[in-house]
Amino acid sequence: MLSNPLLEARNLSFSINQNKLFHGLSFELLYGEALHIKGGNGSGKTTLLKILLGITSPRKGHIKWVDNTNTVYLGHKNVLKDYLSVEDNLYLHGINSAKTSTKSILKELNLLNKIDVLVGNLSYGQKKKLALVRVLLNQSEVIVLDEPCVGLDDKTRAYIVDFLNAELSKNKSVIYTSHIPIEINSKKINIDKE
Repeated sequence: MLSNPLLEARNLSFSINQNKLFHGLSFELLYGEALHIKGGNGSGKTTLLKILLGITSPRKGHIKWVDNTNTVYLGHKNVLKDYLSVEDNLYLHGINSAKTSTKSILKELNLLNKIDVLVGNLSYGQKKKLALVRVLLNQSEVIVLDEPCVGLDDKTRAYIVDFLNAELSKNKSVIYTSHIPIEINSKKINIDKE
């Protein structure tokens, strides 16, 4: 494991109007580490993820990533087009549904037989699985997930946990929020107001 931080966050603060979500957060993430951001609903977990990804700017503080860090992100919204088929959605995300690796994942997630089904006709859990396919096929150094196990059955949740543990063993890093226990060795940050 490399000892230099992949990510350094110093004195991060964010507020909406006069409501402080969090203040003075500082932490580091090393290669091969996982970071679990915890907190109640509305505490700012998703906002913190967006700050770390550069989508939102902190009110105070700064973030430093190692240059040219590749990241894959899956937020609350699955970023799927309901009016397109499963295969068409994969295509939009640059995923070749004919590749052996893709077929294997689709089979594991019980989606291979849904390849021609319109996404709008899938259940919430099936949509979540489909959105996770691009994470499962990622080649990035960092995986960022916002509530990755919501809506998943026990078998799929175990599959995702095994996948994340395997990625960590390859020296990749994971940042996630979750109210559902995920059995990976993680640093924890609780951003609930004290």
